Amino acid sequence: MADENTPNEVTLSSGRKVAVGSEWWDIRKDDAPCCFVDFITEARHFNGTVYLGLGSGIIDANNAGMVDVVSRLRMNLGTAQAIHSLLGQMISDALKPIDHSKAN
Repeated sequence: MADENTPNEVTLSSGRKVAVGSEWWDIRKDDAPCCFVDFITEARHFNGTVYLGLGSGIIDANNAGMVDVVSRLRMNLGTAQAIHSLLGQMISDALKPIDHSKAN
């Protein structure tokens, strides 16, 4: 018979993992909506926390354009530095000219 003081706990996992130091942590929620962003709605830092808001522009027929806020991120400076480095490398790679001499 189960102990009445023991809570029933269930952890849902996506089956994917991310490296954290020498350990591998489960990614619990892997179904967040994917949104295209083309506006920065907030960018500031305070007490070691970076605040970043992203938005998606909407143009609908004859109505005035608007920006739909799709994400409001909060992160420590270490995470902000990692994102900065990652985006810098991705942008650099995307802007490299294509080497057509290696094409099939």
